[in-house]
Amino acid sequence: MSGEIQVTTAELVRRMQQGWNEFQAYLKTLTVEQMTQPTDAAGWTVKDHVMHLAVWEDGIYALLRRQSRPERMGLDAETWESGDYDRMNAIIQQCHRDKSLKDVLDSFQETHRQLVDHIQTLSDADLMRPYRDYAPNSTADRPVYVYIVGNTYGHYEEHHPWIDAIANPR
Repeated sequence: MSGEIQVTTAELVRRMQQGWNEFQAYLKTLTVEQMTQPTDAAGWTVKDHVMHLAVWEDGIYALLRRQSRPERMGLDAETWESGDYDRMNAIIQQCHRDKSLKDVLDSFQETHRQLVDHIQTLSDADLMRPYRDYAPNSTADRPVYVYIVGNTYGHYEEHHPWIDAIANPR
């Protein structure tokens, strides 16, 4: 694990909350119409992106509780094991596209709250444990905190420009 930094629970939660607060502040600048009407080339609305973020974050919550990520995310084993993220994301979008904006935002809020609450119960050493310690069928050696970052504030940063391109076409 050379090159990995030592992460503390307190610092991870601080970064998660900072990323969350910044992303939520951005979402609050968007109108209902911007979040629900325009689409990108794949047919996704801003609302679809937000639900996508919630589902992947909920998958991490399941992982940390040693539950099945794919099952929690509504994905079959074959799709999960394929590693085809476009396929996974298309299924997630199809499963949730008819939800109301309020339901999507409420789900995202609740998922984030549950994940943060759970992470606060973990020790610093827990964050450095390999992914496979939380998912016995996995052989992944990277520390679990890497997956937490990638499915929380790192994920918000990734989707922000895509969301902005939908909400504010140039």
